Amino acid sequence: MRLMRRHFGLLGFVALAGLLLGGAMPVRAVDALSYDDPTGDALDTRASMDIVKVTYDVRQVNKSGPASLVVELTLAAPPETQLATYDIQADAGDSCFVDAGFRPGTVVSQAGLIPAAQFYIGCNGDNAFVPAKSLIKGNVLTMSVALDSLPKTAREEGVLSGLYAFSMTSEPVIGLYGNGYTDGIGNLPTPTDSATTDKTFKFA
Repeated sequence: MRLMRRHFGLLGFVALAGLLLGGAMPVRAVDALSYDDPTGDALDTRASMDIVKVTYDVRQVNKSGPASLVVELTLAAPPETQLATYDIQADAGDSCFVDAGFRPGTVVSQAGLIPAAQFYIGCNGDNAFVPAKSLIKGNVLTMSVALDSLPKTAREEGVLSGLYAFSMTSEPVIGLYGNGYTDGIGNLPTPTDSATTDKTFKFA
């Protein structure tokens, strides 16, 4: 089911550029959640593709306005600047899928057509692509999006599960196709590195 949703979301990536805005909601303090992945287990010898920790948090990123959902990917070395994709995924209940993707140095991002860092959010057939605020500090890639950019269905669920992150080598045009995604015809992905946990993150 997860692979099917990923595939349908990827098809929408090419066709959809809309932005879905939900109503704002009060945000209470939440505890950050982190999970680790062994160092040195990536298929690629580049430390930049080796995931060592994934963190979810809610905090004030912008000077004003709502708090943001923040995802951090810690690598064994600073991330690549092209021909690589870093992706962090989660489910919000049974109907919503939240995907934070970083695809640097692609043709479309260099042309200003699609941001290098972007959240894809799908809920019951409603799909949104929301530009993410991103920051690279040493080995840590941080992406965030305002909580009120999440659809109401996801915000009401308030919990992320099925937490999964991966890195992959990708093509240079949109950074979407590579060894980390299912191809939609039955071939399963073999990401360069991946990390997962059965923990859940309560964000609202």
